[in-house]
Amino acid sequence: MFTTTAKITDALNTRLATARQLVDAKVVPYAVPVGRKAALQVRQVMPYAVPAGRKAALQVRQVVGERIVPVVDNALVVSAPVRAEALRRGQLAAAALRGNSTVMAKKRRRWPMALVFLGLGAAVGAGAAWLAQAGRPVQLTPYPLTDDPIDGESEHLHEHHTLNGSAPLDLTDESHAHH
Repeated sequence: MFTTTAKITDALNTRLATARQLVDAKVVPYAVPVGRKAALQVRQVMPYAVPAGRKAALQVRQVVGERIVPVVDNALVVSAPVRAEALRRGQLAAAALRGNSTVMAKKRRRWPMALVFLGLGAAVGAGAAWLAQAGRPVQLTPYPLTDDPIDGESEHLHEHHTLNGSAPLDLTDESHAHH
């Protein structure tokens, strides 16, 4: 026979109401005084417990830092191959239980191959740029000299460019090439 949601809800509400009445009548009169007594005892113990707890926590941190952490780190390093094999066998067993094939592909890192292809792409790009420039003359762009000096540095710029006794080189003028 099918039970409707309304019947289930009514039955549940009835049982919850009965449980509340029992808790209010039988548990609360005993629980409240016991809770108050426990709170009073905790307040009396706290002045002694807090400093002792802090000292114990400091000792635990010291022991854990000096003795336990190095041992755990060593155990992790030593057991790494065994844990990897256990993981692999567990995955194979789970795959077999699901009915999948028992051969699992090994996970591989793909970034080394990405770096190889990135390097090959850079080499091909550099070769293409070099071939595109083959046969063309090299064109130099002159370094721009400022004509309007800042804060009276005119003499300093002129002295700097004529330190070796020759005039500044003008790359835009081709008249010197015909002499």
